[in-house]
Amino acid sequence: MKIATLEDYAPYCLTVEGYETDGIFPPNSDSMGLRGYSWDVVRESFHEMGYTIDLTVSPWARAMLYLKNGQTDLLFPTGKNTQRQKTFYYSQEPVNHADFLIYVLKDSPIEWNGLESLKGLKIGLKRGFNYGDKWAAAANIIKLDIGTISNGFKMLDLRRIDGFVGYEINWDYFLQKAGWETKYRKLPVFDSTMEHVVALKSNPRALELLNSFDAGKRKIIQNGTLQKIKEKWLGNKPE
Repeated sequence: MKIATLEDYAPYCLTVEGYETDGIFPPNSDSMGLRGYSWDVVRESFHEMGYTIDLTVSPWARAMLYLKNGQTDLLFPTGKNTQRQKTFYYSQEPVNHADFLIYVLKDSPIEWNGLESLKGLKIGLKRGFNYGDKWAAAANIIKLDIGTISNGFKMLDLRRIDGFVGYEINWDYFLQKAGWETKYRKLPVFDSTMEHVVALKSNPRALELLNSFDAGKRKIIQNGTLQKIKEKWLGNKPE
């Protein structure tokens, strides 16, 4: 079973410098180069069901392309929006949770009154990421693609953008590790999603594989493995 995921998404998926991320991982094995909450959930769930994982890690837009081209069977962790649901089947069990919000400089004059507050402003977003249907429908915002979380905050520092839209747990994790958590303020959460394992609707194995993930996830809930993963990566935060 071939599965793809992304880099630069700590604490859900993060790469370890100097180690290979990709590889084939039978039950009771792990990647030296990929770590994180979501990887642990997906790996343990499939291993619980006896699957061997053929893993590919890449930037998100490329990982999504691998799925759409049929180069991989599954992609995770993938949020829901109307456009994606036309193309993909989703696992019933979620992998993790994402809250969407805007990061701005401490002295930003923006007064929050929903996404309408951002009318005419330049807002950076991570290339290929999902921010929900409300964000997609907000046509009066100047939306600028950015390659990495680090570059987004650097552009904010340089005032090349007025705000940077992010996923709260992941962006906060990055800021904490970088020692930048006091440099910015967060506007209120405007939308959220559960993220899942997905497969192309045209893949004949789609439902088999997604059902297997669901069954494996329920098993790791029952046997306590999921709780250990939560404590390791998230502490008291929700997944």
